[in-house]
Amino acid sequence: MQIIQSPDHVVLLVEMVHDARIVRIDQQHQELPYNKWLGDSVGYYDGDTLVVVTRSFNDWQIARSGFGVGLTENTVLTERFRRTADDVMLYSFTIEDPDLFMQPWTGEMPMRTGEGLYEYACHEGNHALPGILAGARRLEVDGRND
Repeated sequence: MQIIQSPDHVVLLVEMVHDARIVRIDQQHQELPYNKWLGDSVGYYDGDTLVVVTRSFNDWQIARSGFGVGLTENTVLTERFRRTADDVMLYSFTIEDPDLFMQPWTGEMPMRTGEGLYEYACHEGNHALPGILAGARRLEVDGRND
């Protein structure tokens, strides 16, 4: 993820499918006749933490969500970005959806700085990795160094 910041917007750029989510800072959610592809994201600062609240996900996004249970039109995603060290940002998210869950649930992970974006791609080597490793282990058992 690459984060680009201006005084009144933050862009969250994810290399996967080149999704760029534009977050309006200190504004209200919009009432539009359609739902934006990545939902309607608004943000604000809570001390040194950027809080981003996203709702009104596009119906196609709801159908293909990666949360394993789908999303509904009532899903609210709240994300928090807080720098914990010069090279570490703590990312957390909370999913609220009374149609799916009895209570909100949260996850978090550290995000470390890096050199640019890592390319998201389906590499044949990733799919073949178990076979490649099994072959290498067999060569080791046979005492070969091919």
